[in-house]
This record gives sequence, C-alpha cells and structure tokens, in this order.
Amino acid sequence: MLKIIPNILTIFRFFLVYPIVLFILDNNFLWAILLYILAAITDFFDGLIARKFNFVSEFGKIADPISDKTLILGALISLSLIGEIDLLMAFIILGRDVFVIVGFILASLLVKDYEVKPHFSGKVNALFLMTYLGLIIINASGFNIFSEVIFILELLLIITVFLSIYHYLIYLGKEVFKQIF
Repeated sequence: MLKIIPNILTIFRFFLVYPIVLFILDNNFLWAILLYILAAITDFFDGLIARKFNFVSEFGKIADPISDKTLILGALISLSLIGEIDLLMAFIILGRDVFVIVGFILASLLVKDYEVKPHFSGKVNALFLMTYLGLIIINASGFNIFSEVIFILELLLIITVFLSIYHYLIYLGKEVFKQIF
C-alpha cells in the first residue's frame, strides 16, 4: 500500500497545474505561489520516498517527468502570456524541452532497451527552473525579488540548458544518430 505514495504525489502534482495556470492568468499570485510551492514539495517528496524505500515503479518513471514538465511548461507559458517572463527566455527554455521530448521519442523508438535516465545537468536545470518560476510568481505578486537574483538565475538557466543539451548529445544522442544515419 505504501508503495503507491510516490505515484499519488505525482498525480496530485499533475492536477495542481491547471489551478496554478488559472491563478497566474487571473493575476491571483498568492494562490498561484501557494499551489506552486505545494507542487514543488510533492516533486521533492515523491522522488525522495521512491528512492529511499525503493518504491520506484514503471508508472512513476513515466508519469513523474510528465508531471514535472506539465507544471514547468504551464507556469512558464502562463507567466510569459501575462508578460512576467521575457519571450526570448521562454523560447530558450521551451526549445530545450522540445529538444528533450523529441530526443526521448526518437530514443524510445530507435534505441534498444532505452530507459529514461536523467543526467545531472538536467536535474540542476530543473532545480534552477523551478526556483526561477517560483521567484517570478512571487515577484509578480508584489513581493519584489531583487532583479540581480532573477538575472543570475536566468544566466544559470541558460548555461544549464546548453549543458544538458550537450550531455544529451554526448550520451544518448550518439546512439540515436547511429540509428538514423
């Protein structure tokens, strides 16, 4: 029974995305940040519980990254739509995600026994991105975050976007390219 706790947290996080997006688009940032923090906490705990107690499941391996991407993309796009995130920054982040998703699909189809194994640079990128989006929501709510903090996070995001793409190309990309060419 306890083995399903990480999956329940993942599903719960997935269903938090819709209200978060609605609250952002409605400029109700207090509720948006509260739900966003709750979603980030569930992300932390589902992974911790799954690894610590060996509750890793096939469902979780697929649903967790989908839930994470849905949260990130929902917050990113809605914050961009209301002008809180620069479009160039949004396109850089979205470009990486499109690259990763296309790579995942190709690897799943072309590489025998492909298993999703995130690289450290991707995990660091996700941490910076979750923090960045949370701070942007807080900033939009009127609690001013120093622009230098946001600028530094944007630089770190750009660096980790390119690092994670590089690592993807070095490790899994070679296998995919062998199958294509």
